[in-house]
Amino acid sequence: MAKNNSEQTNGNSPSSDTQLDATPCSPKGMLVVIGGHEKKEGHRPILELLAKQVGSGKLVVATLASEEPQSQWQDYERSFRELGVSRIEQLNVQRREELLTDPRLKVLDDARVLFFAGGDQMKITTKFGGTLLCDRMREMYQQGATIAGTSSGASVMTEVMMAAGDGDTSHEVGGELRLAPGLGLVSGIIIDQHFAERGRMGRLLGAVAQNPRLLGVGIDENTALVLDGHREGSVIGSGAVYVIDGREITYTNVAEGQQQTMSAFGVKVHVLSRGDRFDLTHRRPVAGDGASVEHELIHH
Repeated sequence: MAKNNSEQTNGNSPSSDTQLDATPCSPKGMLVVIGGHEKKEGHRPILELLAKQVGSGKLVVATLASEEPQSQWQDYERSFRELGVSRIEQLNVQRREELLTDPRLKVLDDARVLFFAGGDQMKITTKFGGTLLCDRMREMYQQGATIAGTSSGASVMTEVMMAAGDGDTSHEVGGELRLAPGLGLVSGIIIDQHFAERGRMGRLLGAVAQNPRLLGVGIDENTALVLDGHREGSVIGSGAVYVIDGREITYTNVAEGQQQTMSAFGVKVHVLSRGDRFDLTHRRPVAGDGASVEHELIHH
């Protein structure tokens, strides 16, 4: 995928050409944002992509979010070794103080992929965010490493993350929706996962209505949005990626503070499937061929 390193601006016009906010310096690395429950056996294009990115380097699986980190680690270790990854290591801590007394920077030596497994995203940010190891991860990403996350590991990628909220009903003004700071690897978007399977359209719409500057990205299970240089995202896997663009919202009642169902007029929704791409700079979807895009990513 072509990268455009020109500086982006945050315009105030609702035009479709208005550019999305960007981090100050475009990273050389790749983000692989997975909606959860990616295939771990047979043809597994998402994990195959990560295995390819490892190359002769090392893959680190972070099980920080899980209640059962050892069984989770064993599942991923088995799957990645089947895909030919020979150097693989686990990152797991129970308490933040462990990374403060021992930063464990060596775990990322020679790492080409850092993969955040699922669980509770707040466990990732509270244990890992702001540590020396987190700073090292950001350096790796700027220098060309791949950072991946599935389920809660997907949500933490952004500057603002989805922390909680009802997932199977229309959004209620003053309801349970809760946003929190993420790891900030990409700005200007907010990510939700297990999207169609858990009926999360309402809560993602609520998040976008609260701040239409953000693009809402909902990712189905066994599906990933692959972000290269913060300019374009490509879809791989069996499900869909939903992109909610609220910049042209003309009215919403989310600021009225009453316990009522949300209204939002003028919302734009794009649904992308395998092979489709999304131009983050100009907020435009681009149709693509699933097999060729998948092959390009995995064998590039």
